[in-house]
Amino acid sequence: MPFLLIGLVLGGLGLYAFSRRGGENSALGLNDYVGSPDAAGDLADAVGWPYSYGAGDPSTPWSDGPAGVDCSGFVQMCLVRLGLLDSSATDRSAASLADDSYPVEIGDQVPGDMAYYPGHIVLVIGYPDDDGHSAVMSAGGHASTKRDSPPWPVAGEEVKVHTSALYRDDFVTYMRLKSLVDVA
Repeated sequence: MPFLLIGLVLGGLGLYAFSRRGGENSALGLNDYVGSPDAAGDLADAVGWPYSYGAGDPSTPWSDGPAGVDCSGFVQMCLVRLGLLDSSATDRSAASLADDSYPVEIGDQVPGDMAYYPGHIVLVIGYPDDDGHSAVMSAGGHASTKRDSPPWPVAGEEVKVHTSALYRDDFVTYMRLKSLVDVA
């Protein structure tokens, strides 16, 4: 029993340290969001991975993430890591992930859902806050939402945690993969 308690305390300290990295990467208690301490640790390790257009897909090993991911590749890798998508699934763009998903009402989203923006997708990692929105993790797409910027994030973009899906002003909807809903 003492070893279990020590493990829980050390795990909590690791997540506390992650939550204190500062800026938008201050989502508290990531394990409370994703429900599994192991998954929370994995997702926490992804913070800071560089953005790389076209990188990452469901079959990409988690250990390859530090080489770079794009938004849809990162979301799919996370869904595989969380056990919500099979690694043999077809690689999809943000738009095709949206086409293969049902919209979720604001306030009904859960960790493992996605948030969609024009040409961009992120992973929901939090339960709804008082305003109905959730914390999310993104690969790129957070530096600018200006229409005169390139259609991909600029150099220096990386995986980050945002305390709300409203970190961008062009939020469209939360969504859930049809395959997760249609199984039930």
